[in-house]
Amino acid sequence: MNSGSSWDFRDKQELIASQEYNKEGYIIEKADFQHLELIKNAVQKAYCDFCNINEKEVQDLENAHLSISHDKSNDLRLHIMQAIYQNTGFHKNYYYAAKNIIHSLCGNELAMQKRPGLSVNLPQNPSDVLPIHADTWNGVSPFELNIWIPLVDCANSMCLYILKRNSYKRRLNESKELLRLTSDELFNELRDDLTWIPIEYGQILAFDQSLPHGYSLNEERNTHWSINCRFKGLHTPYWDKKLGEYFMPITVKNCTRLGMDYSHPESWI
Repeated sequence: MNSGSSWDFRDKQELIASQEYNKEGYIIEKADFQHLELIKNAVQKAYCDFCNINEKEVQDLENAHLSISHDKSNDLRLHIMQAIYQNTGFHKNYYYAAKNIIHSLCGNELAMQKRPGLSVNLPQNPSDVLPIHADTWNGVSPFELNIWIPLVDCANSMCLYILKRNSYKRRLNESKELLRLTSDELFNELRDDLTWIPIEYGQILAFDQSLPHGYSLNEERNTHWSINCRFKGLHTPYWDKKLGEYFMPITVKNCTRLGMDYSHPESWI
């Protein structure tokens, strides 16, 4: 959809954010730190509980690999996810941590992913690699916005990588055979065009999940921690991920509520 119409009433800040997002396929913004700290505290508490249950010494998040072995990283991830998603307080803090950029790019009447994803990537652990993919290749709606929040500073191989929009279009135009490659073949084919996005704790990454992205092997000294969660306009089309199953409505406005409850009179007196 082209912008620039006289009926485009978005403000200057929205337009600037949208232009960068459209060009690069992502944008980095500051998080609301109060809500970000509540998110991190919840994850840290669940991590400490896991260490205590398994009689492991508690480390700070960056050094979690000193207490968690490679074969336990997925058990840790599942334990934390089960703990933090028991009520909607975590989801609310997540939304408010990124509210400004979500509203700028996605709107303010929203649906939110019911179970955000948690990544714990230990150094040199092949099991923590996320192969290159685009979510829309697997039935995910192109109307979704992925909000990715690091819980530690991420540099080099700790970063999420992405194929920027122009590079993706160019490579698809050059060869339609790309999508027939295995994930390993595709990563090797695109590697020189990929961008690893450095980001610090206190920032959030909003990115277009229809672009190829993933995690390579963490070759740094610290453990990677991040959470990702999808948001979409409540009334935009859903593909395989349905409202009420994968997504939940979080900011249903009053006129929408009244309209949903409206009952037209069958006859007039």
